[in-house]
Amino acid sequence: MPVAPALYVQTPTLTPARFGLSSAAEQIVESDLHFRNGVEFIENPHGVASLTAAECATGPSTARVVDDGMPLVEAEPIIVYNGFTCRAVGVSETEMLDRARQALASGEWQAVEKAIWDTATLRLMEDGVTDELNTTAVPLVQGIGILEAHLYENYGGVGVIHAPRHVAASAAERRQVDTETGRKVTTLGTRWSFGHYPNTGPDGTEAASGTAWLVGTGAVYTRRSEASSRPTNLAGALNRNTNEIFAIAERTYVAAWETVPAAVLVTL
Repeated sequence: MPVAPALYVQTPTLTPARFGLSSAAEQIVESDLHFRNGVEFIENPHGVASLTAAECATGPSTARVVDDGMPLVEAEPIIVYNGFTCRAVGVSETEMLDRARQALASGEWQAVEKAIWDTATLRLMEDGVTDELNTTAVPLVQGIGILEAHLYENYGGVGVIHAPRHVAASAAERRQVDTETGRKVTTLGTRWSFGHYPNTGPDGTEAASGTAWLVGTGAVYTRRSEASSRPTNLAGALNRNTNEIFAIAERTYVAAWETVPAAVLVTL
């Protein structure tokens, strides 16, 4: 049993987890703070081009038919927050604000990943909207191939495959994970997001043991505000009746993607 107090040292540096949505998404620094009300943008043209006979070919000509309009993508904001409560004596205002921001930083991307999978306003998995590409579970490699083919035909750009975090080990074992600078990709260069995604289908049902849902989308764009603290000072955070400090940090995220999400159920 030590006879003297333990040495108080700095909190260890927390290295953020990698290869979830934060590495797969295009992170945009937005100067116009109105984005916190949501964003909308014109979707890129996509889909397979059509064919027609050459001008000098004989036979009946084919009328050119193209899609009508320029569809808008709309995305609503979400607020992610975290913080702490403590009865510590001698906590400074700087320490309080730093602690709240650290609490937010340690898990904010996980909250965003879960939100885009199954919240009411952001849905990768939505009954009647998400395009289910198979009715029974297929082997993991086959499922990845189905999504790759779907994205190539219906999007044409570099897409993202969203997968529950535990799928990463099985995908790597089957040599379906390559590395680019700062991110994981498939053999065709589609970005992986191994995130904090609930393993649920479009109807909200949990996938059976040994199976997992994968969702393919076009490129994902994320915008986020600076972190703000509530309250902003120690006087406001301190409950003098209990000598308890309560503080949170929060920021607004807007996540958007192109194309209707497509899902496959795979066996691991």
